[in-house]
Amino acid sequence: MYSALNGLQNTGLALLLTISASVSLAAEDDQASSSLAEMSLDEIAKESSNPVTALGSFEFNMEFRGYQGSLPGADDQSTYIYNFRTSLPIPLDNGKNILMSMLIPVYGDQPLYYVDPPNNVQLPEWRVRQLADTLPTDKAFIDGHDHLADVEFDIAYGGVSDSGFISMYGITTIWPSSADLSSGIDQFQLGPDVAFGKVTPWGVVGARAKHVTGVTGDSTWDTNMTSFEIFFAYGLKNGWQLFSNPVIKYDWEAASDNKLLLPIGGGVSKTLKFGRTPLKLGIEMQYYLATPDSLGPQWLLTVNATPFFKSPFNR
Repeated sequence: MYSALNGLQNTGLALLLTISASVSLAAEDDQASSSLAEMSLDEIAKESSNPVTALGSFEFNMEFRGYQGSLPGADDQSTYIYNFRTSLPIPLDNGKNILMSMLIPVYGDQPLYYVDPPNNVQLPEWRVRQLADTLPTDKAFIDGHDHLADVEFDIAYGGVSDSGFISMYGITTIWPSSADLSSGIDQFQLGPDVAFGKVTPWGVVGARAKHVTGVTGDSTWDTNMTSFEIFFAYGLKNGWQLFSNPVIKYDWEAASDNKLLLPIGGGVSKTLKFGRTPLKLGIEMQYYLATPDSLGPQWLLTVNATPFFKSPFNR
């Protein structure tokens, strides 16, 4: 309970910092602010839900996760994760964009299965999935310390056709930047990143697929993870939206009955103007219909704040 309250306090502080940063951003680029001012709140809300948008953004995202599982104490585990994502598009003459984004996650109170106290062997969630069939069932979980996790960098090419069809093709990379040696994968991971969807009069709908595999680094284990993200946003006028962004994952290296993570859920968001800067606030709740048997998330609560700005590459 203490860690959850502490996480909520940190969330409030980070939201204030994000809003303050958005105000500074607006003050530094009067031309961009003027251009965005011409868009309605509903137009900005729809555009911000599009993965190939020409709008730049700085997103703060806070995740709270509750766990379940067959290992002792798994049902009592929880964690929170801070995600900072920056997105910077480069508009091209053909109406498409070069899309660059970086995700910087910071983990707090991550559950670690402490299987070998003399040798200090502590297994994070992904390692528990891989070793589920051979793990002892008489050990206990401990809380990991707050730390920077592996940073993700994506680069892609995409845009929206005249008929509203969304397409994107790119590469996703994950860098071994974790500050916690007990939970870091310690591999450089690489793979394809594609998205398809549709911009409609009422909103945006589509899917984005990624697959990463470890190509260099620690060869003690293999990494092969496929993710499939649904993006859906339905406009309710005045900047309000109903949305759903579940991320389905399949861990090819996990033990049997520990491979699939399948959430379902949705949330509500509000786009507003904070000074001259558009700011999108959202909250979403998801429940996992399928999750690893040994240790896996049972529910996920996400809170986010995202200021948007015109790309400096926009002519």
